[in-house]
Amino acid sequence: MNFSEFRRQWISKPVFHSMKNALPPMSQTEKEALEAGSVWWDAELFSGKPDWKVLLDLPASRLTAEEQAFIDGPVEQLCAMLDDWDITHRRLDLPENVWAFIKQHKFFGMIIPKAYGGLEFSHFAHSAVVVKLASRSSTAAVSVMVPNSLGPAKLLL
Repeated sequence: MNFSEFRRQWISKPVFHSMKNALPPMSQTEKEALEAGSVWWDAELFSGKPDWKVLLDLPASRLTAEEQAFIDGPVEQLCAMLDDWDITHRRLDLPENVWAFIKQHKFFGMIIPKAYGGLEFSHFAHSAVVVKLASRSSTAAVSVMVPNSLGPAKLLL
């Protein structure tokens, strides 16, 4: 008996059909968002038989000189301005001078192309900035992360 065929016929197929009817139709925006990205190595992982050599052969991500300078400069300065206890227990928000600094140094435009006034940083740099900020304040990290991940920046790309 072929277990894969049994599973496909009696488990996967019925589950797929019930889920297909339960989910709402996909909007045009959702379709565009899905088509905008690539599957990178995830396709290997979800294939069920990943080729680990493909992952190991990928080049290590590196920051550009400009990205490193941003982390060494404005990100370090911002970290020095953050008092997580004050932010999370007293103010319940970032201080005004922190918001002003974030805006002045284009933290909300890290992935936006320079042609649109952004910094045009790599996703690796965006991640490095968020990791550094999270070491000082989760509020600041999320405030910088979300507009670059889910907000208007994604619509421009």
